[in-house]
Amino acid sequence: MQREIDSLREQLAEMERHAYHDVLTGLSNRRLFVERLENRIARCQRYGDNCALLFLDVDNLKAVNDERGHAAGDALLMHLSKLLKTHMRKSDVVARIGGDEFGLLVDNLDCDQVVEKIAFLMKRFSGANCVHEGKRLPFSVSIGYCFVGPKDSVEVLMSRADAVMYLAKDKSK
Repeated sequence: MQREIDSLREQLAEMERHAYHDVLTGLSNRRLFVERLENRIARCQRYGDNCALLFLDVDNLKAVNDERGHAAGDALLMHLSKLLKTHMRKSDVVARIGGDEFGLLVDNLDCDQVVEKIAFLMKRFSGANCVHEGKRLPFSVSIGYCFVGPKDSVEVLMSRADAVMYLAKDKSK
């Protein structure tokens, strides 16, 4: 009986991991990211804390997939995920929220510090080529950000960060 209970607990833990984490990268998925963002919004609005939402998009991932295959695109996404895990604080939330988009939640940084963080990430990524099947996969990213405001919702914040990210993407062309 105890073995069955332990087996069921393991199965439940596995199901929870799949429900809240991206299978490819192991990062939090969109569902968990939205839950964490809702919590951060509530805390910011209640206590006056600050939190920045960053959206990061891989530039030209479709071209990598078309020219080198989806395995190469997946390798690039996994490489980027490792870089994000390495260069973000443990208290930050890092998630793959869709295809080639990543979401980051960063607490207790002012605007200048967030801009410095973005510049740091851009510098780290600019020289960090991914290698797949012995060939380099150079890549770049575009990053947009916004801060949680007193009346913001998840939808408003995600839309705002996405719009700023696309402005950054347009500027880099």
